[in-house]
Amino acid sequence: MKKFRNDDELNDLDLDNLEDLDNLEFEEEEIEEKKDSKTKISKIILNIVLIIAIIKLGANVFERYYFNEFYYKAPNLLGLDLDEAKKTISKSALNIREMGEVYSDLPYGTVALQEPTEGTIVKRARNIKVWVSKESPSVFLDDLVGMNYIEASSLLNKNGMKVGEVKRIKSDLPINQVIATSPKSGEPISRGQEFDFLISNGLE
Repeated sequence: MKKFRNDDELNDLDLDNLEDLDNLEFEEEEIEEKKDSKTKISKIILNIVLIIAIIKLGANVFERYYFNEFYYKAPNLLGLDLDEAKKTISKSALNIREMGEVYSDLPYGTVALQEPTEGTIVKRARNIKVWVSKESPSVFLDDLVGMNYIEASSLLNKNGMKVGEVKRIKSDLPINQVIATSPKSGEPISRGQEFDFLISNGLE
């Protein structure tokens, strides 16, 4: 004959089952919390990455459009005649502006000076200023040897010449007195030509 468990035994079984169920539910909740926590962390990291990307993109857009959209490198126009210089500039988003003439070693009518110089980063539509080489007739200068260097260099500048390399040597001559020049003064010289100086540094 089949025996039935008494009420106490049944109660004990029910309590055990309830405890097992509670433990199982607690473990499941704990697992879900961990999953939720990981999901939240992943979302936070993703949001941070997206924010950084948006900031960088916004900065690039702001830089391009606020500062005239783009930046360019100034081309080299030296030695080109004006027509060639204008053609070169027309290939970019820059402009050219004629400023006048200067004495130069470069051929007459070619670009002798530009501002800004080649390779300078400039904004879109920037004017590249150019100065054209003047015709360089020959001139005669007084002999610069024996003159004070400051006076000699000033005389060169007034006549459209340039000061080149300056060397100093010990000498019993007064300090800054011109000992020699290249080319030699007193001969026909083209405007814009450079003069190298050898000057006295005294005995010290």
